[in-house]
Amino acid sequence: MLVKDWMSKNVITLNGNDMVLHAIKLLKEHQISMMPVMEEGKLVGIVTDRDLKRASPSYASLLDIRQITYHLSRLEVGAIMSRYPITVPLDHTVEEAAEVLLTNNISGAPVVDGKGEIKGIIN
Repeated sequence: MLVKDWMSKNVITLNGNDMVLHAIKLLKEHQISMMPVMEEGKLVGIVTDRDLKRASPSYASLLDIRQITYHLSRLEVGAIMSRYPITVPLDHTVEEAAEVLLTNNISGAPVVDGKGEIKGIIN
């Protein structure tokens, strides 16, 4: 079985200058755990739910909700994304993709074609 038969094809992407609050909204709205970050049509990073949690203040914070919202509304995705994301080729088998994910200790990766264009996400 090939990755192209198992991947999620509806990929929601972000730009590096999108705000973190927008990314949080998209993750919740679409019930996804990661989004590729694009710049001028090229993959430059990936943002996961874990990245967004790390960028958010903890419950023990002394900030009130308005202060938290203010800070998150000014923080850009490009500042918290993981650069140089690991990708999986479209023609890999599911077993090969699983090996890539396990070897790199990641839960998913963008699926790219021979030109490097994103075609989906595999988790």
